Amino acid sequence: MNVFTREFTTREKALLLVLGVIVIASLYYLFIFQPVTDGINRAESSATDLESQLTVLDAKVAQIQKMQKSMEEYENSGRIESIMPSYSAGKQELVFLNSTLASSDDYYVGFTNITREGNQIRREFSLRFTVKTFQDAEDIINILEHSDLRCLISDFSVKPIEQKEYVETGAIEASCVATFYETMYGGVPDAELPEDSKQQDEEIIGTYEYEYEPGSLSK
Repeated sequence: MNVFTREFTTREKALLLVLGVIVIASLYYLFIFQPVTDGINRAESSATDLESQLTVLDAKVAQIQKMQKSMEEYENSGRIESIMPSYSAGKQELVFLNSTLASSDDYYVGFTNITREGNQIRREFSLRFTVKTFQDAEDIINILEHSDLRCLISDFSVKPIEQKEYVETGAIEASCVATFYETMYGGVPDAELPEDSKQQDEEIIGTYEYEYEPGSLSK
């Protein structure tokens, strides 16, 4: 039996050495370098995501703190932050007006118009009441403006009941135009709900969108 006893040449030994280095390097890359690199990349990606989440959370915390500060300021000043109730809050608004005007000698409330723009409802009304002093009229207006129902007062005017009296000294009649604001969020449409003016405007604008060829329009 012949036994292979030939010694490798220097060139063959060099090739085997290079091959061994390549195998070891390949094993190192597949089982050590690549998994570690992937792990580092995943960790960096997770760190970036966490930083983004922390930034969002910091912004939310700052916003909440700002809202809390505003609420504290309103509370300390005795004012109540107004809200827009859901449509239709007409009965709630009437109860509020009757309660507010109960201290007056006489009053009249007439709702004149309801308009809608998107999700916002405006319920306009005219108000007239008589009170004994100008301060009483101011108190009623302040209650309306600073109530928890969003109410905007305009065209406020006063005049004395007696022609010989002055506004500052005698009974007066006060009048104004005002608007309650409501929202369609959470509201239930009914027969009283007007058409959306915003949607109507968009439809009107859409009717004027057309194509034409140059020279097709005559003077």
